[in-house]
Amino acid sequence: METYPAAYSPTSYGRHDGEAVIRTPHATKTLQGGGLEAICTLLATMDGTTPASDLIAQVPDSDPEQIDLLYGADIAYDAQAIPAGLAEAGWERYLEPVLSAMSQPTQQTLPDRLAARSVAVFGEYDPVSGVCDRLRAAGVSVSERSATDPQSHLDDPDVIFLSEQIERGDSWRAANEAWATSSATLIKTRLTATGWRLGPVLTADARACLNCVYTRVDANKAGGQLFDETVTGTPPYMQAYTDTVTELLFRALVAQLPRYLDDQFVVYDHYQGRRETPRVFASPQCKICDNASSRQERFP
Repeated sequence: METYPAAYSPTSYGRHDGEAVIRTPHATKTLQGGGLEAICTLLATMDGTTPASDLIAQVPDSDPEQIDLLYGADIAYDAQAIPAGLAEAGWERYLEPVLSAMSQPTQQTLPDRLAARSVAVFGEYDPVSGVCDRLRAAGVSVSERSATDPQSHLDDPDVIFLSEQIERGDSWRAANEAWATSSATLIKTRLTATGWRLGPVLTADARACLNCVYTRVDANKAGGQLFDETVTGTPPYMQAYTDTVTELLFRALVAQLPRYLDDQFVVYDHYQGRRETPRVFASPQCKICDNASSRQERFP
């Protein structure tokens, strides 16, 4: 099957003393041996729209093995991994971070996989409307749910996405209970007056829930300070928030959650450049967790 090689953005490279050092957003690789000039030219030429066979015809001394080398070294990806709607909008960069962990044949199946995924949005839609636009462009089914009708539209989504404007708003209980009775991953985010709160992220086998987080906050502040201010207008870090949450949602949909959210969440302050990571602990005798104790048996 024909492939369409593309370079990650940004990618830089240089050649010296028989080596080529190539740097992408996720890795730095050193290539040695013959054909380095052709490999670097291929890397500079590939645009995701030109078939590999045409690239090889255009670049002197290049061959299919060099294209395979770039794929195998996670230096390039097959642009067929990018759903058409995402590519047309110029939003490839939001999906690129998950591609380096996939083989080239697996990358080609990604549009179909995303088209079979679903996200249920609880809480405030406006702050994450840009995130939802990108998910829909990738073919993901996105629906809004209310606190009073948590089961509308989708019975069992792949991701439950809780966007809060005020900490512990009307929707958190509905989102938490929907997660406890499903096989979904729950992701909670909140735009704040100084930055954002990202997480917690609760997978299907998580040992704690949002009720645990808030119970511990009430008891001894172990879960960190709760914010009660409301953000108005468009803060200067809105684009960074949208980009960060978009990447996290795509990672959740393909089961590549970042390790920095394991058993903790992130509190980011844009103005002070500070990031805190409060831990997430289970609360003994949590009613929600008790009711969800058979999750692993029902959703292995």
